[in-house]
Amino acid sequence: VEIIRSKQGNAIAGVLMIDMRSGEFVFVEAQAVLLATGGGPTMYKYHTPSGDKTCDGMAMALRAGLRLRDMEMVQFHPTGLIAGPDTRITGTIIEEGLRGVGGYLLNGAGERFMHKYDPRGERATRDIVSRGMYQEMREGHVGARGGLYITMRHLDPAMVRKQFKGMVERCADCGFDLVSGLVDVVPTAHYMMGGVVFRADCSTDLPGLFVAGEDSGGVHGANRLGGNGVANSTVFGGIAGDALPGWVKAHGEFHAPDEDAVAAAVAACRAPLGRPAGDLSPIRERLYDLMWDEVGIVRDAASLTRAEGALDELEAQLDVIGVDGANLAFNLTWHDWMNLKNLILVSKSIRFAAVAREDSRGAHYRADFPDVRDLENSRYTCVTWKDGRFVIDMRPVKFTRVKPGETLLQEAAHAQTMGS
Repeated sequence: VEIIRSKQGNAIAGVLMIDMRSGEFVFVEAQAVLLATGGGPTMYKYHTPSGDKTCDGMAMALRAGLRLRDMEMVQFHPTGLIAGPDTRITGTIIEEGLRGVGGYLLNGAGERFMHKYDPRGERATRDIVSRGMYQEMREGHVGARGGLYITMRHLDPAMVRKQFKGMVERCADCGFDLVSGLVDVVPTAHYMMGGVVFRADCSTDLPGLFVAGEDSGGVHGANRLGGNGVANSTVFGGIAGDALPGWVKAHGEFHAPDEDAVAAAVAACRAPLGRPAGDLSPIRERLYDLMWDEVGIVRDAASLTRAEGALDELEAQLDVIGVDGANLAFNLTWHDWMNLKNLILVSKSIRFAAVAREDSRGAHYRADFPDVRDLENSRYTCVTWKDGRFVIDMRPVKFTRVKPGETLLQEAAHAQTMGS
């Protein structure tokens, strides 16, 4: 639940954890720690990760004073399933390959619409397709469940059944006929491109703390390509596993923890246990709607300003709600309270970074600043949580491999040369 620094604050001392079996707090001393909790943009109304993914690693990193970069870059997958409000299947992915082989996206009137937003139609990149779908929804061109449709009925049924057996079965489980009918879909929050600033060996600004996977930031720039999330976890998980033993051998030592930080973290986690029990659901639902409407696929200064006050209000409401603490063993309501606390903090960091970036690129789209602008002098955002408020720093992107307008693909480079 918390990253604990040393008494001097210049190294990691360990981590504070909760034993779910008893509800007791456990401090684990460590010479080095790997932060790899996974991301999980589950603060949005529609999301692909499971509900237990609540950006805990990023929230802990913020409270520990680490820099997080690119937090405004939240990737939405164009096709999340709408299976009703009472199932976690809603928001889970209808795979991209369906559009790749020729599947159509339709609005509520049964019309294709993606050609209005990109000449590649349904095969455009995730950010463009998601924005096109979101715009159709904002204009009211929705289906019966409030979303849009994907259909494969114009394609060979045998091919669809063979190539997408799992998708056909998943849709059937939810009452949809993927082969010859319409399937309700909606853009769904999928991946955090932002995360902790780290080096190539997975080390961070805090000596002894390493990070890998979706807790790390900067690997994918502004727009992750499909499949690179698994590659990120696999590659940097391996690098971290190789780097930690060597680092511990050369630099590792146990540090006395900051006892005040441990006590403060325990008190913060136990805070709701001393208050009358309340219902967390309205706060969670309000957070879903707020982030979807104001800090989602399309943002602008007005929506981000509205979100600032609304997030503060939600946090204030959470801070007066209690949880029944009679039995802390496997107390999932208590865990939900802590999860919401983390989600709200990370949501604030997303909003803060989105305000600072007054342009549009990749997954970040500002309706009031729709142009990419000045790629050659690109900068990335870094947010830090300090003394109860966020601090922003814009840093230049170093183009060490390829510059804007260049390509590493030989065939593409040859075509550019021939064209000029």
